[in-house]
Amino acid sequence: MYVDESGDPGTKGHASPHFILSGLVINQDDWDKYLNRLKMFRKSIKDKYGLNQRTEIHTAELIRINKIEAYKKIRKSNRINIIKDYCSQMPLIFDSAKIINICIDKKEHRDRDIFELAWSRLLQRFDTYLKKSVKDKGIVVADDTDSTKLRVLQRKMRVYNPITSHYHGYYNAPIDNIIEDGFMRDSQHSYFIQSVDLVAHILYRKEYPKGSLKKFGLEYQFNKLENILLKRASSNDEYGVVRK
Repeated sequence: MYVDESGDPGTKGHASPHFILSGLVINQDDWDKYLNRLKMFRKSIKDKYGLNQRTEIHTAELIRINKIEAYKKIRKSNRINIIKDYCSQMPLIFDSAKIINICIDKKEHRDRDIFELAWSRLLQRFDTYLKKSVKDKGIVVADDTDSTKLRVLQRKMRVYNPITSHYHGYYNAPIDNIIEDGFMRDSQHSYFIQSVDLVAHILYRKEYPKGSLKKFGLEYQFNKLENILLKRASSNDEYGVVRK
């Protein structure tokens, strides 16, 4: 599962109102196929918009340039079109993959550790998917995050992971189908992390639409991913987004 985030887990100062984690779950047997498709997509983007295949696709920066100088050569409407094209192609590139989304509205979880809350929800859903759907082991590959805190959380959940029972109280459900601690991967060097960066950011745009961007229709792009969303991750949401 490749993971990236939108927003931050902070609760003070200039912290974001949300913290989103998106996880792209792929079978190891499909990795080469997906990589080749991503390369073909990036070539089409180069031919159409002039974006070099080695330049990182960072969705937030495509909307508002901060650090990536190469984006300045592409007008904003075309940078938005890159995002739209990517969203349209995601279900075709990753045709047998699944995406798990966690969206935490911080004001609904006061006095909680937002990082631990979001990551525990994501790891739990991934482990359940591994156990019940693919009956296999899995690993987590994440863009740079608090690796120490994630490692401590994973090791704790492998031993003790209380889940609310449908009948009474709690039961222990260790996440024992996720092997090893999480691996950190710089998004600059991974098309897969860049893909899940897209997912996390367009979910943010759906949840918190910005008036000045509505003319581009960014709040509707997440819906294009419907066919590869793991909707059973949450029965309380149309798209399976976990919020509690």
